[in-house]
Amino acid sequence: MDPQNQTGDTGGTAEAGAAGDSQDITAPIILDADTGTDDALAIGLLMAYAPERLVSVVATYGNVIQSVAQQNARDVLNLLGGSKIPVLDGCRCPSWAEGFAADKACAHFHGDNGIADLNIDDYARMETTAGGTASVLYNGAVYDFSSNNIDFTAAGTVSAGMFGENQKEAKKKQRQASWQDEALSVRSAQPDVCAKLSSPIISIGGYLPRQPVDNSVPQRGRNMLGALADEYGKVEMGVMPGDTAGVKAIIDGVRQWGKNLTVISTGPLTDIAAAIALAPDIAPQLRLVMMGGALTQQGNCFDMVSETNIMQDPESANLVLRSQADVTMIGLDVTHRCLLPSELTEPWSQIDGGVGRFFADLASFMIKANKEADPAFSVGAPMHDPLAVAAALDPTLVQTLDIALRVDLATGDRQGVRGRTIGDMTRLNDPTASCTHVAIAVDSMRFLNMFTGGISALSQRLAK
Repeated sequence: MDPQNQTGDTGGTAEAGAAGDSQDITAPIILDADTGTDDALAIGLLMAYAPERLVSVVATYGNVIQSVAQQNARDVLNLLGGSKIPVLDGCRCPSWAEGFAADKACAHFHGDNGIADLNIDDYARMETTAGGTASVLYNGAVYDFSSNNIDFTAAGTVSAGMFGENQKEAKKKQRQASWQDEALSVRSAQPDVCAKLSSPIISIGGYLPRQPVDNSVPQRGRNMLGALADEYGKVEMGVMPGDTAGVKAIIDGVRQWGKNLTVISTGPLTDIAAAIALAPDIAPQLRLVMMGGALTQQGNCFDMVSETNIMQDPESANLVLRSQADVTMIGLDVTHRCLLPSELTEPWSQIDGGVGRFFADLASFMIKANKEADPAFSVGAPMHDPLAVAAALDPTLVQTLDIALRVDLATGDRQGVRGRTIGDMTRLNDPTASCTHVAIAVDSMRFLNMFTGGISALSQRLAK
């Protein structure tokens, strides 16, 4: 695949970046992303090789809160000449919670604003797009709860809930006041724990909030949100998935194009699960390439078993992996083998115009952050989300193992570790069971050539 007449002097070759022969180079793509640093690089890769295929970007929570992810995606697309590509609102919190705040650890890898604390205005003049961040095509509402002027203690508070499954019954339950002791509350949320908490339940990067220092008065509603915001930053409350333009776009896209459409997910799988739950008929026609999970190595969460995107919403991930969808999992098994060193990114800053400098600064932040976090990344930053995009464009980059997967939903005796992706014993011997294509090997050098060459070519093209 040739990113606009890419030549060998851009850091890669057309042959190195060529997509598999079986891939339809005109097939549409929807990207579902929690736009942080590596998501921004993934958008760059899409804009280098397949800008005409990217029909929309759905912004969800994860690395940052949803509204920030949406603005980041809009800003990055504008910088890269994609101002006409709709950026749609996705879910604002996991299915098990009613609100979300980003974990502080995310800022180390993504910056406070999700894109390495860079100001895109410093790199190029922003383009304006009619309709702002709302979808021009789907007319989706963008909900802004930043002012916290809603009484969340009132009955009927909007929530992503469990996509309607047992949601009414859950609303009827009387949630007992009080926080759990800290040892329990810092663990990942579990249904039995959530049932004992005061409403609303807030996810802090996939985990429950720590116990307040003074817990003599139960924290509820705006008072609780204010306390959480003081410690973790802005808290966004969920909306019903059916009210988001992004979930609607996924449903409509699969119904229109079937498996000719590729949905790429680089964040939690909440939007994908919501689409399947709201429209079960799309599952057999859904082709998904997801970044997340770990099968053959340790995870990257506090338990060193779970992977971050899965840990955010294990219920949604389990629903997707056990559905009839055609799922390719690009997990830590392969992303940790694709390390981007600084010597490959420094030349980007020498390209005329601001785009190359933006990507170089973004990559420099990531490389430094990963090196500080883990000696395993002393040679470079793992390219989690860019590899998922690359594998969607060129499936021959990875080798996969087909296995019926599940996600552990609780931690404990005979329950596993919440967020772990593992073979599903109830389906392993079922010849009719759907299998996930788990990437277990990758041609890392060919990927790096494709990635760095594409970013170079895109930066040069936009400098003209």
